[in-house]
Amino acid sequence: QIPQHVKHAFLAAEDSNFYQHQGLDYIGIFRAFFKNLRPGAHLQGASTITQQTVKTLIVGPERSYSRKIREALLSRRLEQLLSKDEILHLYLNQIYFGLGNHGIAVYGVEEASQNFFGKSVTQLNIGQAALLSAVPKNPSKYTILANPKAAKVRQQYVLKQMVKNRWISKEDADEAARTPVGKPQEPPPFLNKAPHYVELVRRDLISSFGENRIYGEGLTVYVGLNAQMQSAAHKSLREHLEKTTKRQGFPGPSVRVEVDRLKTVSSICHKELKRKLTKRRAHPHQEYAREIVAWDLGHLSQKQVAKKNFRRCRPRLKTLSAGTRLVGIVKQVNSGTNEILVDLGTTTGSMSLASLQWARSFAPTNPTPAPHSVSQILRVGDLVPIRINSLPLDLKYDKLPNLPVELIAEPKLQGAMVVIDPHTRLVRALVGGYDLKQTGFLRATQAMRQPGSAFKPIVYATGISNKTITAASLCADSPVVIRDQWTGKAWKPENYEDGRYDGNITYRTALSKSKNTCSVKLAEALTPETIIATAQAMGIHSKQPNNLTIALGTGEVSPFELANAYATIASGGYFAEPITIRKIVDNDGKTIREATLEPKEALTPAAAFITTHMMTSVVQDGTAIRAKQLNRSLAGKTGTTNQSKNAWFAGFSPELVAIVWVGFDNNTSMGRLTGSSAALPIWVEFMKHALKSTPPTQFSPPPGVVFRNINRNTGEPTEAEGSFEEVFLEGTEPEIVKQELPSLFLEDEEPL
Repeated sequence: QIPQHVKHAFLAAEDSNFYQHQGLDYIGIFRAFFKNLRPGAHLQGASTITQQTVKTLIVGPERSYSRKIREALLSRRLEQLLSKDEILHLYLNQIYFGLGNHGIAVYGVEEASQNFFGKSVTQLNIGQAALLSAVPKNPSKYTILANPKAAKVRQQYVLKQMVKNRWISKEDADEAARTPVGKPQEPPPFLNKAPHYVELVRRDLISSFGENRIYGEGLTVYVGLNAQMQSAAHKSLREHLEKTTKRQGFPGPSVRVEVDRLKTVSSICHKELKRKLTKRRAHPHQEYAREIVAWDLGHLSQKQVAKKNFRRCRPRLKTLSAGTRLVGIVKQVNSGTNEILVDLGTTTGSMSLASLQWARSFAPTNPTPAPHSVSQILRVGDLVPIRINSLPLDLKYDKLPNLPVELIAEPKLQGAMVVIDPHTRLVRALVGGYDLKQTGFLRATQAMRQPGSAFKPIVYATGISNKTITAASLCADSPVVIRDQWTGKAWKPENYEDGRYDGNITYRTALSKSKNTCSVKLAEALTPETIIATAQAMGIHSKQPNNLTIALGTGEVSPFELANAYATIASGGYFAEPITIRKIVDNDGKTIREATLEPKEALTPAAAFITTHMMTSVVQDGTAIRAKQLNRSLAGKTGTTNQSKNAWFAGFSPELVAIVWVGFDNNTSMGRLTGSSAALPIWVEFMKHALKSTPPTQFSPPPGVVFRNINRNTGEPTEAEGSFEEVFLEGTEPEIVKQELPSLFLEDEEPL
């Protein structure tokens, strides 16, 4: 599929006699040999494309005579085993092109073409082909991003070689040389927005096929992810965790350079920054050469900066604008003026004590005093994440003033989100924590946590299915001591959300107000075994407690399986396994794995609809009333466990299910945080973006349900003004009993 002019460009750049020699360029070898005899000379070689292929795939980059001898012998052998076209195919598809515009290593002409030009190698013109072929000679030098001037010079050399070998005309070469180099491609908009999803898929692939196959056989993997939804989930979870952390205090920086090493580390980083800026500004007429940038040192770890032989910094450059996030080094803490200065490479960020009043000592459960000096917050040498607040209108890249910046609270608090299309079971988004690089732990699938009241819809669905209750049935919300026959212990369930007892209320009200007493009484009537059976049918695979505490969500679940259980309700009662990988196609175009939807009825559509309808009251006037602002049909349930160790919101619209969990990894208390205050805001922010272009729809009643007007307080049928339209399984609805008036006539009398 690689065009002929692209092949010719690489031959012109690397080995114009490729189709004539037998793997070695003897004249070039002798020339390099004599050059290497000079005092202080660096070892050189006259590597053919065959030799470069052998070097990359077999012998490695070691610079020694013994390695060159092995390379020469194997090159001859390779020429005997493969055709020239096969060798060129290997070379072009594995050659290294350096770090791309997203900071990730680039291999092969197709990936390089996509990275540098935003198009397939099949679409490159002659000038672009020459520019691409120039890179492998020195990937850190001959790219548009690294050094536009050097890249252009190298491109012209390649074009001349192509003319010399009569592969193109001089007119074609001159036209290609006149074409502007162009601006480097922007990184893909969704890059690094789905690290947890990608890691989940990677682990699945390794488990199914092994590392050798997934990294070496060119599999194409199609996933269920929706990029817009994933980006919204990633953003909403991270931002709200940061906001919540601000209320808990400042956990402190995760990376610090000790003062005795600060000068060395800072000097190395500034030296590398200067080199990068010199290359960017080699062509002042190019737009990107005048971009206002600062460094981002977020890639540096504590282990790296602590090394005595610290030599490489490689700061990433970020274009400055209001809202830009990056990591800098604290270079000055001025207690006199209560100001902190942060080295951003090209400029300095400034933070005042007034902007840092939230940065008290970290304490989630007991508020600590606000800082009275900046020296209580940070020290010189701390690497801190900051956000640019604003930029002056007349800002110039070569004259940057101190900029006002905001300290970002990197949270200890963690969270997870899972988003599923209930009808296709495609996992549309998945976030497994604040930052995958911190631990590699996928909380969305690996964290087993108590769901608390977020488990109650499963209990209620069981009661509706078994016709043990209706949404209008009355429950006595009053203090009660229960002797659990499954554990033999007496215990007194209490209402966590409001701490009140409201007397006789309907089960709809009990669910919307999250009354623990009613859930436990229902579980006692149903038996835990019955609830466990329903939970398993709905998608809860983890073991649940066989006692009455199951009604309060004391069994542990992962966010992933709870999300799928809610998807069972949202789909009309049908269970199916969630799908992350839709299809895998091998290098020959053969489909080797394809997901199929195999729904099984866990709840009747009628029971699922009634459960959904009851859960809409949680949003309309219950613990999730904050979600009402979205102005669409929504159903859900908050969940908060003892001592606020876990906070949940699980909910759905007719189109989409989303689950949010928030908590500490060590399962300690979050203080006063609840599902309503910690998890629900994340869910609302996500759904606002995820459903932005989706017209509002209603939950549609299936056959088998009937509606009756009832008294909202007593659950009795009524036609009186202010009645509430309740939904029932057909056959369980209450009827208004009409009393017959006594007759005013004797039996033998006829009315007038």
